[in-house]
Formats: sequence, C-alpha cells, structure tokens
Amino acid sequence: MAAPGDRAGGFGEFALIERLRRKLAASGGERPDVVVGNGDDAAVVDAGGGKCWVLTCDVQVQGVHFPAAGMSGISVGQKALSVNASDVAAMGAAPLYALVSLGVRADTPVAFLEDVYEGVNARAGRWNVAVLGGNVTRTEGPLFIDIFMVGEVAREELLLRGGARAGDQILVTGFIGDAAAGLYLAGHPEVRLRNEAHTALTFALLRPIARVEAGRAIASLRRATSMIDVSDGLAGDLGHLCRASGVGAVIWEHELPVSPSALELASVIRKHRPEEWALYGGEDYQLLLTAPVEAVPALQKAAREAGGIPLTLIGEAVPAAQGIRLKRGEDLLPLEGSTWDHLRGEGE
Repeated sequence: MAAPGDRAGGFGEFALIERLRRKLAASGGERPDVVVGNGDDAAVVDAGGGKCWVLTCDVQVQGVHFPAAGMSGISVGQKALSVNASDVAAMGAAPLYALVSLGVRADTPVAFLEDVYEGVNARAGRWNVAVLGGNVTRTEGPLFIDIFMVGEVAREELLLRGGARAGDQILVTGFIGDAAAGLYLAGHPEVRLRNEAHTALTFALLRPIARVEAGRAIASLRRATSMIDVSDGLAGDLGHLCRASGVGAVIWEHELPVSPSALELASVIRKHRPEEWALYGGEDYQLLLTAPVEAVPALQKAAREAGGIPLTLIGEAVPAAQGIRLKRGEDLLPLEGSTWDHLRGEGE
C-alpha cells in the first residue's frame, strides 16, 4: 500500500508538477523552436517571422474551481475561457484560438451545458478568440471543463516571469482581493451590502475578466521587465516571479489597490482586513509586473487607455538576499507566499 506521502494529495501540487516535469525532460525540450517550456504562465514556441505562439491549458473542476451547486453554466463558461486568456495575457500575447474539452455526467442537464458554451462564446467574442471545437466525454466524477488556448506575440514583446531586476518597480492592474471577498460573501449569505458592491464582488469570483487588453498595451511598450497573472494570490505569485528573476521584493501594504466594494464588506463584517484578501486571496486574474521607475508613467497611461484599467505602483524589487517583505507602517515584515494547492485544498 502506498504511503500518504506517495499519493497525489499528500505530495502537493507544485512538488508533483516538478516530479512529473522531470519525466518529460527529454520530450522536445531541446528543440530549437521551444522558447519557453514548463515553468511560466504558458509555454512559448517560435512561430517564425518574429512571432511566437503562446500555449496554455487550464481545467476547471466542479466542487474545486466552482461550486457544485448555485453557479450558472454561463458563469462556468466565462470563467473557464478567462482563466486561460489570463495566462496568455501574462506573456504579453493576444489569445487567438481555443479548444474545449468537457467531462459530463450522464444526468447533467443539456440546458446547463448549452449555457456553459454560451459563456465560453461570450468571452471568446470579447477577445476575438476562435473556438475551433474540442471533445466531450462522460465522467462518473464531477463535471469539468478544460480549455487549451493558443495566443500570439511578437518575439520582442514577449514577457516572462524571470526578467525583474533589483530597483524595478512592482505594479498590479485593477483591484486585488475582490474574488476572495466574493468567496466570503458566497459563504455568508446573511451579510447585507449595497447591491452594487454585492454584484461586483460576486462577479469578481464567478465571472473574472482577464486583462488581455492591458497585457497587450503593456507588452507593446517593451518597457516592462517581467509579468505574471495573479491567480494564486498576490503574495504567492510575487514569490514565483521573484524566484524566477532572482530578486527579493518590498510590498507597500498601504498602496495595495483594494476596491470600495471589498472595503465595504470588511467594514460590515469587521473580521477580516481587506489587505489579507488582496495578499492571499487569489483568483483575481490581474497582472503583476515589474519595470524601471522611469517607465512607470508610460505603462500606467497605456493600461488606462487600453480599457480604463488602473495600474498601481505597490512596491519595489530588491536584491534577493533581502527576501520578500511587507512594509506595514514603519515595520518591515516577512511576506509569506502562501499559494493555493489544488491537491491539498489549502494554502501552501
């Protein structure tokens, strides 16, 4: 009998990924057209003519990524397409094509599945993504939807996690923490907020919007040095970026862009600091990036003009020896990079 540590749940998501990756070490890794393999938001291959294709896939499982009941098919479809587009956007690319694999139980209502595809189509239309087909299979487990997506970016505009340098400024698009606040709200239906705030937090959780337009605008300036999407929580994804770049970071807590809706919820429940949602919540699908200080105004202008998305300066990259820290008032505190582990169902 296998010991608990030899099972997927006991092993942990990221350790398992690394172990499986080693089994693929000789699988095309030495091909000259492979620009980026495993280890970034997406894989990248040289498409010729100064272009690169960006490839990613991300599965959404009922009961893990969306609730087993109470979430519409339209929301499931929109979220599934968006989380993949977010990976593409984090590389500075524009999403072009998608394939959809769907696992359904025999008793799944067809009307629900039609709504899923309506949601996929709505998000695909927003970014002019061609959904070219896919696969449907039966499952005895929960429903799942897995999307494979291809995007394109000019080689000179490609952004990776590993380019940050000490002295670079750290910026993030939009608001962070809204999805975590929406998750709290979903678990506490007795909480009363203004309808506008309730809707904003609920949609942040169930129907996130990838920052494709902002990502393209940022990449086209060729001034950012690294970028990653915020899916596992700001602290966790900052840790990924810092490790890939070989730098540390200082995040200024008072500059974290927390939305008025999240602030309203925090003021009503009086149990959570909204900054904790922003740092550790995850599933915001915003873009976290670094750039030289002199490039910040131009990048902020580009993001704003690309769709009215704010780009907030929240910290600075520092030498790796200084670690990753949070500036709270006059104190510098270690910033623990708790990252959601899908196998263990908890932060790691």
